[in-house]
Amino acid sequence: MSLLKNRYLLAATFGHFSVDMYSGMLPLILLALTQPLGLSYARVGFVSMLYSLAASVSQPFFGWLGDQRGARPMAVLGVAAIAATVGVMRFVDNYTMLLALAIIAGMGSGAFHPQGATLAAHAPPSQRGTSASVFMLGGNTGFAFGPIFNTAIFAVTGTFMPETLALLGLAQAAIIFWALAVQPREDYRTTISSSPTTAKRAALSVIIVLMLVMFLRSWTSSTISTYVPQVFKAFGYSNADAGNVLFSVLLPLAIGGLIGGTLSDQIGRRRVLVVTTVLSGPALWLLLQTGGASVYLAGAILGLTIGASTPVTLVMAQSLVPRGLGLMSGIVMGFSFISGAMGVAISGVMADQIGLLQTMNVNAVLPVIAAALALLLPDDRPVATAQRA
Repeated sequence: MSLLKNRYLLAATFGHFSVDMYSGMLPLILLALTQPLGLSYARVGFVSMLYSLAASVSQPFFGWLGDQRGARPMAVLGVAAIAATVGVMRFVDNYTMLLALAIIAGMGSGAFHPQGATLAAHAPPSQRGTSASVFMLGGNTGFAFGPIFNTAIFAVTGTFMPETLALLGLAQAAIIFWALAVQPREDYRTTISSSPTTAKRAALSVIIVLMLVMFLRSWTSSTISTYVPQVFKAFGYSNADAGNVLFSVLLPLAIGGLIGGTLSDQIGRRRVLVVTTVLSGPALWLLLQTGGASVYLAGAILGLTIGASTPVTLVMAQSLVPRGLGLMSGIVMGFSFISGAMGVAISGVMADQIGLLQTMNVNAVLPVIAAALALLLPDDRPVATAQRA
C-alpha cells in the first residue's frame, strides 16, 4: 500500500501535527508568563517537567487502552483535550493554576501519542522507518509552527484565544474521527519481528542501551525547546526574535526526522542513530557561540541532526515487541517524554546555579555520550548493504 494512500498513517500524522502544535506553544506561553508570575528558571523547568511527566506516565495506560478498545477514541480525545487546555494557560494569574493546566494538557498528549505510533505501524516492514518518519514529521512540524501560531492567534484573537484554540481543536479531532472510520485492508503487526541477530544478542541489554541513548537525547532536545528562547532573550533578542531562533531549530528537526527514518530503511538504523546523534552536540555548541544570520544556519543543522534519530529509536524499540504495539509505543514514547521532563528540570536547577549559557554548553556534551552508547547496539544493516560493506 502506498504510504500516501494510507489513511491510518495520514490520520496519525495530522493528529501528531495538531497535538504537538499545542505543545510547541508552551515555551512562548511560559516566556510570556515569566515576568507577570515571577517565574524563575527552575519554575519554568518545573512546569515543563510536569507537563511532560503527565504525558509520559499516562502513555502506557492509554496505549494499553487503545489495544483493548481501538486507537480511534483515544486519538480523538487527546487532540480535543490539549487544544481546550493550552489557550487557557496563557491567561492564568497564579502558579498553581498553571501547574494544574499543564497536567491536563499533558494527559491529552499522552492519550494521543501511543495511538498515533500504533497507527503509523500499519505499513510494510520495508517501509516502517519511512512510515515512522512521516508520523514524526507531522509532530515535529506542528511543534515547530506552534510558537508562530501562538503569536499569530494571540495577535488576532487576544483574550478570545482559549475559545479559538478549543474550536480549532474540535475541528481537528473531527477530521481524525472521520479519517479513522475506514478499517485498514491489511494488518502488518504480525510481520513486525526482531531479526535473529538482535534476538541472539540479549534483547534486555539492547533495551537498556537504547533507553540510555533515548534518555540523553530527550534531555538535550527538551532543554533546547524550553530554554533556547530564554537564552536568546538573555542575549538581548526580543520575544519574537527568540521565537524565530527556536523555529529555526524545530522546522529542520521535522525534516531531519523524515530523512533519518527513510535512510534507516536503506542503510540500517544504528548507522543513522550514531552519526546524527554525535553531530548534534557540536551543532548545539555552534548555535550558542555564533551570532547574526549564522544563528539560523546553526539552528537548522542542530534541528536536522536531532530530528533524524527520533523515528529510528521508535522503530528499533517497536521491533523488539511485535504484539501489543499500543502498549509498547506508549512505553517507548512515554519514556522519551519522562526523560525530557527529568532532563529539563535538571537543566533548570543547573541554570539557577551556574548560569543558563553554561548549562546549555553542558547539554552539548550529552549527545556525544549517547552516540558512544549507540555503538553498543547490534548492527542492523539490510543484508545487501552489509554485504557491499
